[in-house]
Amino acid sequence: MDDIFYFVDLPGYGYSKMSKKEQEQVGKFIEQYLFHRKEITLIVFLIDIRHSPTSNDKLMYNYIISSGLPCLILANKADKIAVTKVDDTVKLLQKELNPIGDIPTLPFSSERKIYTEKVWNFIDQFLLNE
Repeated sequence: MDDIFYFVDLPGYGYSKMSKKEQEQVGKFIEQYLFHRKEITLIVFLIDIRHSPTSNDKLMYNYIISSGLPCLILANKADKIAVTKVDDTVKLLQKELNPIGDIPTLPFSSERKIYTEKVWNFIDQFLLNE
C-alpha cells in the first residue's frame, strides 16, 4: 500500500484447530494488541451474516468494546442470503451484539464485492481524521 493505512488481520477463532493452550496465547496476544497499540484508529469486526453471533463472537466483541476504540461490525457473506433479507438480518445482528446501537453494523460481501461503498465511506471518515 502507500503507507496511508494498513489492515491488520488478527488471528481468528472460528474454525481454528488450536489447542486450548494455543487459544489462550492467541487471546493474550489479541488483548495486548488491542490495548497497547496506539496506531489503531478503527477496528473492523467481521461476523458471518448467516449465523447468530457465537459465544466467541460475543467474547471478541467484549474485548473490542473494552478497548474503547472505534469499531465497525461488518456482517460478511451478505451475498449468501437473499437481498431482501440483508437489512433485517443486519438489524437482528446489531440488536444481538450491540443493542444500544452505538456501533454501526454494515453488510458486506468480499466474494461478490457488494455493499462495499457504504463500508469504504465509513472507513474513510477515520482515515481523513489521521
